[in-house]
Amino acid sequence: MRVHFTNLGCKLNQAELERLAREFDRAGHQVVASLDQAELHVVNTCTVTHRAARDSRKVARRGARRRQTMRTVLTGCYATGSPEEAARLAGVDLVITNDRKHELLRLVHEAFPDCVPQGGPRTSPETHEELPELVPLAFGNTRTLVKVEDGCNMRCAFCIIPSTRGRQRSRPLPDVVAEVRSMAAQGFREVVVTGVQISHYRWRGQTLHDLALALLEETEIPRIRLTSLAPWAFDRRLLKLLTHPRVCRHVHMSLQSGCDATLERMRRPYSSAEYRALVEEIRRAVPGIAITTDVIVGFPGETAAELDASRSFVESMGFSRVHVFSYSPRPGTEAEELPGQVDPATIKARAAAMIEAAAVGERRFRERHVGETLPVLWEEERDGRLLGTSDNYLRVAAPAPDGERADRLAGELTATRIVGLAADGSDAAVRGSILAPLTSRAAGAAGTGTSP
Repeated sequence: MRVHFTNLGCKLNQAELERLAREFDRAGHQVVASLDQAELHVVNTCTVTHRAARDSRKVARRGARRRQTMRTVLTGCYATGSPEEAARLAGVDLVITNDRKHELLRLVHEAFPDCVPQGGPRTSPETHEELPELVPLAFGNTRTLVKVEDGCNMRCAFCIIPSTRGRQRSRPLPDVVAEVRSMAAQGFREVVVTGVQISHYRWRGQTLHDLALALLEETEIPRIRLTSLAPWAFDRRLLKLLTHPRVCRHVHMSLQSGCDATLERMRRPYSSAEYRALVEEIRRAVPGIAITTDVIVGFPGETAAELDASRSFVESMGFSRVHVFSYSPRPGTEAEELPGQVDPATIKARAAAMIEAAAVGERRFRERHVGETLPVLWEEERDGRLLGTSDNYLRVAAPAPDGERADRLAGELTATRIVGLAADGSDAAVRGSILAPLTSRAAGAAGTGTSP
């Protein structure tokens, strides 16, 4: 059976989709790049915002519009939060909620027995097969995601994730190590550790710090990047790890608001002052580190003064990247019932103001690195240039060195001097000049950011 996968939403969803694609490929199905080629469409949906849920419904209908015989399977958070609504969508044949996502291949075979490949699986189920080139990897074939935990025990007023993904639970540490070791053997140069709340990773007394140490000691992956860390549960032992040459100098910590009154209504367990103090501590310990964050505007009860406080806080923090979300009510959350719902037009204007404030800090972060030498992992060639990511999460564009073809350098990790900012609207943040390749063990040797 020819199968096409579509992902919506977060890095965790993408990690799950890549794992599903491996399972289908291993079972003997053909993974295809185009929906026009497919007989089965698997959609990993999202419902974190009203727009995400709307996009999930839109994508779910695409298969039936292309071919009446197309079968469509919905899974993910929208399918879990609204399973009856999802099942009624035109062209949807099967809905599989998050708690059964790990059984998706078997459930598809049970629902559509005529689609079971003849001859059985290609390889042992324990083998982590390399994905076919047509699978939409999140970062091309150089960086990959590994899911280490799922679920959340928090009850933030705006968030539906505890309802769609359940309580927090963690993967066995040896399983994660084995998967990362397999990814390194396949040629991946960076693994992104992801989950809903990776700060709360726990397996037989082992923590995220222990997991990261195990990946450093027991795998040959050149770079390890940690995704979202909780500001209320930041393990200070990670500060030393973040200076290790194979660990990326990048921390994503959701802020959600820079106003204490808003944070309190959101049920976030920290103040803006506590958040600022933690960021300053991290920056002292890890010079040049990128701090990225999420911010919500238009939360119920947000006044113009509260928005100003949040906007001023964001501008003063100098985040390297800010994801600005416009609040939208999610059924089943506390915030849906809160008074003071903000009208959509006002939310739109506030989002624009927050994006403008965030851009100030983002530009300053880029400017500080001009003239420094950073380790850059090159991911793709585009229009004769290389595009890649530095250890501290700068998107870099550079020409290939004299005598080198750009397409042959994809997947290489090099020392790269940052020579200037990229033009506005570019697909990169800064421009670089490649100096020299780095070995896998010395992949972060330039990671502290050295002046020429």
